[in-house]
Amino acid sequence: MSKPRKERAKAPSRYGNGTHPQRAPKNNYFAELMSTPEGRALRKEWSSKPRKNAGRPLGVPDGHRKQTIEPLREELRKEAEKVVQVMTKKLDVKPDDYAEEALVTAVEIMRSPDATRDRLAAARLVLDFTKQKPATKSEMAISQAESFLEGLLMEEEHNGQEAAKDPKETAH
Repeated sequence: MSKPRKERAKAPSRYGNGTHPQRAPKNNYFAELMSTPEGRALRKEWSSKPRKNAGRPLGVPDGHRKQTIEPLREELRKEAEKVVQVMTKKLDVKPDDYAEEALVTAVEIMRSPDATRDRLAAARLVLDFTKQKPATKSEMAISQAESFLEGLLMEEEHNGQEAAKDPKETAH
């Protein structure tokens, strides 16, 4: 049997005590907090507490802050009032105060950089208010269908009278 090998020589540790800081166990504050019932209660309280200034305020579209959208909306409001004045003159629309306010708001929303769905709904509202809907083609189609049926009835009556006069056709 051979002798066990001699251990290789190693340099002494830089840290003096033989520990390595890279190998030290990680101490996460929240992990330790969750290990006690008091800590879990505190963490739950923090999690359920409503946030201050959480996200964008309501009504502010993507890409804007409240401070940047307010001057833009003021400008759009003035422009919408001018547009409504021009529309009332040119289209002979005579809205009352409430209707005019609603129309101004709809034009403002239509021109704003908000969601596309809101803008389309506002545009539809403005068109319904200002433009008369086109006459439906169903009225014309109904009258054409009625005249077609009348023509068929007349033709059938006419053929029926001729068939009664001609005995050869009824014999078949």
